[in-house]
Order: sequence, then structure tokens, then C-alpha cells
Amino acid sequence: MKKIISAFIFYCFPIRPLKRLIGISILSILFITNYSISQWNQLNSGSSVNLNKIQFVNSQTGWACGFQSMPTQYTIIKTTNGGTNWISQVPNLPSGNRFISLYFTDANTGYTAGADGLYKTTNGGTNYFAVTSTAIVVYDCFFVNANTGWIAQLDNAARIAKTTNGGINWTPMGAGLNSSEQISCVYFANENTGWCTGINTVYKTTNGGANWNAQTLPQTTLVNRVFAISSETAWILGYLTVLSTTNGGTNWVLKPIGTGNTPLSAYFLNANTGYVCTSPRNIFKTTNNGLNWIAQMTDTALVFNSIYFTSSDTGYVCGSSGKIYKTYNGGAIGIKPIGENIPEEFQLYQNYPNPFNPTTNIKYQITNNKLVTLKIYDILGKEVATLVNEKQSPGTYEVSFDGSQNPSGVYFYQLSIDNVQFSIKKMVLIK
Repeated sequence: MKKIISAFIFYCFPIRPLKRLIGISILSILFITNYSISQWNQLNSGSSVNLNKIQFVNSQTGWACGFQSMPTQYTIIKTTNGGTNWISQVPNLPSGNRFISLYFTDANTGYTAGADGLYKTTNGGTNYFAVTSTAIVVYDCFFVNANTGWIAQLDNAARIAKTTNGGINWTPMGAGLNSSEQISCVYFANENTGWCTGINTVYKTTNGGANWNAQTLPQTTLVNRVFAISSETAWILGYLTVLSTTNGGTNWVLKPIGTGNTPLSAYFLNANTGYVCTSPRNIFKTTNNGLNWIAQMTDTALVFNSIYFTSSDTGYVCGSSGKIYKTYNGGAIGIKPIGENIPEEFQLYQNYPNPFNPTTNIKYQITNNKLVTLKIYDILGKEVATLVNEKQSPGTYEVSFDGSQNPSGVYFYQLSIDNVQFSIKKMVLIK
């Protein structure tokens, strides 16, 4: 894994003149104390069926569901020990359902949406019963509490329906929606404000779904999902596209993650820090609301369909062939302490190997308990990655950089301590 190609150029000098040249901006500060080198680890789901959705209600209890054709298979699985073991709940359903989505409001109450309608459980999945007609395809479901929720359904009139009594009754909520456009996703920030997505349209409601208004996007694109953390801050996922808003959708801003990646699911911990999983097979993280994305993991699975975090450190992603991965450290990219001695001086080492393809390791040492920032820039001075942005204790550390999403060329990596001490070196990516 650490195959040495060659030792290359030693390139270290004071950074302040170069800092002005490349236009460094001070980004958000994220304090992290977990330096584990573990990233995303595969769990044994016990299933080989493509998984479409994963969700947890606490640190231990969660579900995943999915289906696939040729031959037709479907599954819903549950864990009560943080993903260590999964059990099938398909036998608990009165009939098979090609599962597209699910939503659980607590450890007992949840819903599964699919080609045969919406099913509900009130005992954690021991039993499920239908709460919509099995003739209606339900693409998505979302609940803000045990009683109030919405479904996106395949229906000739109302594309959205709402319940306020836990699915006993459903009220059509299609005013303002294009009746010829299929709604595939619905997401609410609270009981009043929510979004839904059509083929290439995003709609917003501010009255619980009674009325919907199409929002203006900066470009026409196929849209898949929406994720919101408040009535003002939300993200849209589309074909090769991520868009974000901080003013309730009045303006949407493009936040590209790289060529050839179509995001299928997102989970944001706050307005700045979030994750997207994509087709094909990648997980990306941002700590500055999509200004930069760091590739965290890739796999031979065709797609990663759904991502969910139970805390700032613990997250899950599911996708093709029944695969589920888990991280215990926010998917940290290999930050680890080296040795036990406290260094006598601040130092940034040459990356190793160099040249590299596609990964390399960068080692540095610090002498005080300070804010450490390690960033990567291209030859034009554009920031392409933030590898470290956290307060660290005195010691020697090593972090890996994955350049698989970057073109061949010369790059600079800059280490700064409390934005006072600076050092920079050059490295070469050859593909």
C-alpha cells in the first residue's frame, strides 16, 4: 500500500508571500479529537439484494431496505447492535413489497414504501400492515413525528398525500405540482416547510404541503433527492450535481463534487459538514458547505444509494449487492499520531511516495496544542482539499491524500499552525 516510487523534491520555505499569491482563505474551524485511522468498514448485512435506503433511530437500532429485478428479490433488514448483526423482516410482511424507501419515527413505529404501497409497523417490525392501497406505488415517505407525514405516490391526480393520524387517513396535497411529473422524493424541515423533487423540478411548501411552488435552479438537471436541516438550509442532489441554499431556496448554488459522480443521497450534520454518496461507488465529505469535497472511500459496488449518521463520528452507507459500510470516526482519511515523543520543533515533511498515484502520505510535527490546518492547492493556487482542520496536541502526525479525483500535475501542500506558522512543499501526481 505504501509502495515507494522515488524520493522527489524537498520544497520548504516560509509561506507568507506564497499565501498572498494563491489567495488562501480562512475556512470554518472544526474541532475533532478522534485520530483513529479506521475509515469505512464493511458490515455483514446477510443480504445480497440492492439496498435503497438506510436509517437509524438511535446508536444501535436501524433498518435498511431494497429490491432488485431478474430475479425479483426484496428485503428489509434490522439491527439492534449498531450493524454488527442484521435480521430479515421480510417474513413479517403480509405480502412482498419492492422496497424503495423507509422512515422510522422511533424504535417501534416505522413505514416502508414501495411498489405495493405503504406498510406500517408499531412494534419495531415484528408485524407490518398496509396503510395505503396496494395498487398505489409509493416512492418515498417522510414523517416529522409519529402522526404527521407525507408520501410521494404514483397517482393520476395528487402526487403528494399527507396524514396527521399515523396513516389512518391520507389527504391529497398536489396543489401547484405538475400533474404529469412524477414526484420521487419528499423531505420536510418541520411541519410547515418542506421540499419535493420531480424529474427536473424542485417544489417547496410553507404550509405543510397544501400548496407547492416550483423553485428556480441555476441550470436544468435531473434531480434525485433533497436534504434539509432547517427551513433555510437545504441541499439538492441531481445528475452530476449538488446544489445548496441558505435562504430557503430563493437561490440555489452549484457545489460540484467532481467529474462523473452523481450524488444519490446526502446527510449533513450542520450547515458546513456533510456527506454524499454517489454513483459510481464513492463517498465524499465537505466541511465548508460544498466548496471543497474530499473523497473518502470507493468500492466495486455499482452505487451507494443511501447514507445516514447517528452522530458526528458514526455513519452508515448502503448500496449494491446488499453492501453496508460503517465509520466510527466520520470517515477520517487516515489521520494518525506517530510516536510518543513531543517534538522540539515545528516541521512539515516531504510527502511519501512522491511522485504518487493516486495516494500519498504527508507527515508533520507540532510543538504546541494548536489549531492545525493542512490544505492542498493546485499549480494555479486553487484549493482542492482540506486534509486537516482541527486542534491537535503536540506530536508527530501522518495523513493520507487521495488524488484519484484530481488530474496529473504539480500540487502544493501547506501546513499552518494557528494561522501564524506556515510551511509548504511541492508534490507531483502522475497517472
